[in-house]
Amino acid sequence: MKKITKILVFALVAVMLFGAVGASAFEPYETYTYSIDGEAMKSPPAYRAEDVLDALDMNLGAITPDTPNFNSASDLVVDEQGDIYIADKGNNRIVILDKYYQAKAVISSYVDENGKTQTFNAPQGLYVTDPNITTTGESYIYVCDTGNFRIVIFDRDYNYVRTVVKPESEILSADAFKPMSIAVDLYGKMFITSTSCYEGVIVLSSEGDFTGFSGAQDVSVSLIKRIWSKFQTKEQRETAIKTLAVPYNNITVDKDGFIYVTTNTTDMDKMTDQWKALTSKSSTNSPVKKLNAAGDEVMKRNGFFDPGGEVNVMSNEVSQIIDVSIGAEGSWSILDQKRSRIFTYDSNGNLLFAFGDIGDQLGNGEKFVAMTYHIVDGKHYMILLDNSTSGYRLTVYSPTKYCDTIMSALATANNNNYSESITYWQDVLTQNNNFDLAYIGIGKALFNQGKYEEAQKMLENAYETDVHGKAFSQIRKEFIQKYLLLIVIGVIVLLVAFFKFLGYAKKKNKVTTLKVGRKTYWEELIYAFHLMFHPFDGFWDLKHEQRGSLRASFTIIGITILAFFYQAIGRGYSFNPRGDFSTVFLQLIAVIVPVILWCVGNWCLTSLFDGEGSFKDIIVATGYALSPLPGFIILSTILTNVMTSSEGTMVTLLVTIGYVWAGILLFFGMLVTHDYSLNKNFVVTLGTIVAMGIIMFVMILFSSLVAKMISFVVALLSEIGNRI
Repeated sequence: MKKITKILVFALVAVMLFGAVGASAFEPYETYTYSIDGEAMKSPPAYRAEDVLDALDMNLGAITPDTPNFNSASDLVVDEQGDIYIADKGNNRIVILDKYYQAKAVISSYVDENGKTQTFNAPQGLYVTDPNITTTGESYIYVCDTGNFRIVIFDRDYNYVRTVVKPESEILSADAFKPMSIAVDLYGKMFITSTSCYEGVIVLSSEGDFTGFSGAQDVSVSLIKRIWSKFQTKEQRETAIKTLAVPYNNITVDKDGFIYVTTNTTDMDKMTDQWKALTSKSSTNSPVKKLNAAGDEVMKRNGFFDPGGEVNVMSNEVSQIIDVSIGAEGSWSILDQKRSRIFTYDSNGNLLFAFGDIGDQLGNGEKFVAMTYHIVDGKHYMILLDNSTSGYRLTVYSPTKYCDTIMSALATANNNNYSESITYWQDVLTQNNNFDLAYIGIGKALFNQGKYEEAQKMLENAYETDVHGKAFSQIRKEFIQKYLLLIVIGVIVLLVAFFKFLGYAKKKNKVTTLKVGRKTYWEELIYAFHLMFHPFDGFWDLKHEQRGSLRASFTIIGITILAFFYQAIGRGYSFNPRGDFSTVFLQLIAVIVPVILWCVGNWCLTSLFDGEGSFKDIIVATGYALSPLPGFIILSTILTNVMTSSEGTMVTLLVTIGYVWAGILLFFGMLVTHDYSLNKNFVVTLGTIVAMGIIMFVMILFSSLVAKMISFVVALLSEIGNRI
């Protein structure tokens, strides 16, 4: 039931996310398409009306008459002036367009430092440095000449500068340096992904010297393969197919020097690992990573899921991420080639919007192969390179008002202009009232203005707990300062009352010890307080002196059920932001079933291990062993209403103490009840746990067989009825 509930919740969240941001009413970009297959295509009238990208022919045949059409184009980058660079892999050339999408230049050959004419061989990746960012103020064009196993560098006038080949290194093998994509930071350091390098990102200095690998991928091996390897000989293990990490397929770097890398796999096991990473927000098998200068993964994952594209909670179908690009205000986008969809996130890993689909309609892509942001007159457009059936084309997305409003809200928030950010976020909500990040943005702004209660209300709309907890801490601080004296008096009164009750229970149990005959229900019930602190004497008297009873044991079990029910419905917002709850019936099953399985399993083993306890004795001892658990459950649940999630360690500690205490009592209760030695009782305890699993398996198998028999009989009667 819990698993089904979890799946339904994930499905609801996914529908809210992608249903909201993917709806046509909230499209973040408008779309325009340009052909780049040698045939001129005019811009739509709506685009000409903006007078930004005027209708211009792009007849590349005027420059390269022999090869006017693109062939296996693989990468797309833009420089600070708006010029567009396309790696035409199949034609072994680099095509440059200006910011108005007119053909500007083609680099197909060059003369190296030795005076020899060189040509590219399947150039796959590109990068252009920004002179406004680099420490030297210089700018270069870096080309991954993949088929020639080298990096070729040009200046901005397309003149050859130098070539970077595989550096001398013992740990960088000869076949590992096959550059696929490249990014360069402001110091000229090169970060390279290679088609055959499984150790991570290859890092070269500005001079081309190898400095090491960065962001090495973890290798995950399935449990079945690990078990099978234990039975293989040394020779078999050496000849077996090695499990390798998934190599990175694309890379970029932001202005602060952080590296974004992507991976893509078609291996089912690795796709399953990726799906688990998306749902658990684990960086280990995430398809997108953010690395610092040391190669450590530093991406923030504060959204509902890991920022890695599509999240299909009903299967392990994942996105095929092939490109990543840096946008405005800390945002970044990834390209899912499988669905021709673009996902855009903020710096905290929250999904801002997702759009695009497979198809030949305007705005969709048949097979997107690369993407980049394109800044024209201060406006951030998005360009995608599409391998359509009619040839390669550029699909240009222009930001809508919805997108501009989100970016304005992010900008004001990044500049700590909280009052203005509220206005923008409210504008976003008028266009999409399911946008959780808007509620969070308003909540953060209200928090920074000291409006804590208002901030909490807004944050609760998005199930946010971090800032909500900070606001709660401030409210709690003000409350404590106002009512400190009353709080201290109340705590003292409760502590005195608690210890008074313990003293009363001790006195009552001592008097009852001398009592002859049947004990009252209250005397049987209050005996649990003696047993909790004196398990050996307690369980001995429980059995031999008849200090307990079935009715008291059932009462304690009932109190335990109610304690778990209270935990299910009484947790504070920080520990249950979605208001999840359970029913008494479900908690009844959750407690009764393990108790029955334990009692039956333990009783079944008594004949094999000469246990002296009857089935009744086992039930009574098990019920009394649960005595400390309800108190800790109730106390921890109460604390969740006065604590934040960051302080949850105390809550977890209390619950853990309750379970451990009950477990110790249960262990020693069986030891005394059956008169076992310590070692023998340990073996019986393990055997009981195994017996519980076997009983569960038999029950499931039996119920399955009964269900199939009923289905067979129903089908048989139905068939007879149809024939008659």
